[in-house]
Amino acid sequence: MTQTYIPACLRDLPKKRQKPRKQAIKEAQVEVLNKAIASIKDDMRAFKTEEQRRGHYQAISTLSQIRDEL
Repeated sequence: MTQTYIPACLRDLPKKRQKPRKQAIKEAQVEVLNKAIASIKDDMRAFKTEEQRRGHYQAISTLSQIRDEL
């Protein structure tokens, strides 16, 4: 059985630590929700009517609740 040659300087290197998959997925979901909230806030600056602002505030609070549940 032949093994692949590994130079001595690379043999004892510790393996790079990776995030657990579930944690990485959760962080990605939180990041997407934060971007969505930021996008809605940017959009809200353009609207002047109170009805539209209420709708935007409701969307922001809903997304924030979803983000906090993760």
